[in-house]
Amino acid sequence: MISPVNSWVAQKSELADNLTPSALAMWQMEKLKSVIDYAATNSQFYRGKINSSMKLVDLPFTLPTDLACDPYAFLAIPQSRVARITTLANSGTTTLKKRIFFSKSDLERTKEFFSVGMSTMVRKGERVQILISNKTENSLGSMLKESLTQIGVVAEISGAIRNVREAIEVSKDADCLVGMPAELLYMSRTAPDMRPKSILLAADIVPKSIINSVKETWKCNVFTHYGHSEFGYGLAVDCDQHDGLHQRDADNIFEIIDITTQKPGMPGEVGEIVITTLTNEAMPLIRYKTGHISRLLTEQCKCGSQLHRLGNIEGRISDKMTIAEGKTLSIHQLDEMLFADSFVRGFEASISKGKDKFELHLTIDAIQSIDLSALKLLLPEEVSVDIKYDTVDPFTNRRKRRLIIS
Repeated sequence: MISPVNSWVAQKSELADNLTPSALAMWQMEKLKSVIDYAATNSQFYRGKINSSMKLVDLPFTLPTDLACDPYAFLAIPQSRVARITTLANSGTTTLKKRIFFSKSDLERTKEFFSVGMSTMVRKGERVQILISNKTENSLGSMLKESLTQIGVVAEISGAIRNVREAIEVSKDADCLVGMPAELLYMSRTAPDMRPKSILLAADIVPKSIINSVKETWKCNVFTHYGHSEFGYGLAVDCDQHDGLHQRDADNIFEIIDITTQKPGMPGEVGEIVITTLTNEAMPLIRYKTGHISRLLTEQCKCGSQLHRLGNIEGRISDKMTIAEGKTLSIHQLDEMLFADSFVRGFEASISKGKDKFELHLTIDAIQSIDLSALKLLLPEEVSVDIKYDTVDPFTNRRKRRLIIS
């Protein structure tokens, strides 16, 4: 079945049966002109910096640090019309906080996209257990629940969960589970007899090793999603062919920028995801550098959609630690290495600079000891490894995964 995102883009762009990658690109460029005029007129940050005669590639990048330094400079509507404010820690060295503003219309567009994306995974009358976010109004969890209600699906937000047993208990009768990758892997290897029909891995980078393991253990269909807080969470979503992430092209322009040259990359080449909003009312963002790594897929999806897609989200630029020239290490690389071992339920990692080598310290929650010699072959030779075994239940310390540098 062709991704429902394709039909949604066709409807929103009014291109209908004429929807092709080239027709969509032309529509987006026309839409961009009005977005630039809107931002230059209503956003203090963009005033005087951009104009509608500029091509997309000539527009300046917007950095997360820009947003952290003066978030109100980006606000394009009166504060009385702001329906939600999200405060985030900046990923850089500054202690400043990013504040993200959304209007009611911005939130409604996100919920609409959620409904479209989730329709691939669930059917009317089924039950979804949401294991992320909380029940606060306009939170990610509450918006997802509302979007599911709109397509006749019952959804429950778990709220505070203190350990994996509580997560298993609230999820045992659900048809679909929505949760963070490492948490759902831990659940699957703790309760392998559970049989949800589908899984949506969200809210963190998704290693292929986790997708493969959860699918094999629970015998279910595993979907992935790409979201970003600055854009209301919903940006791209998997289809049932799992051949790339279908983009929210009616609301955003996606670019892949070469990390070294800072120029647009070629299709299939790895680079940084850069996004320009086309419909954001409260806070338009022009060429915003997300810090996430992926690639643009331009060949037709196996589902039949001709539109370009994002490849697997391969990590965050800020998470890559340089070990030696041409060699890096990140938590996402470690996830791929360790979670491929069916005995490993979870782990935590830290790294420090020793006298002669980098010292990688792993605390591993495993059914039995891992093959240390095999792991060393996968690591850069400049890294030594020290392992201890203990319980590492991700539900007891819920957060995005990080390699701790000590």
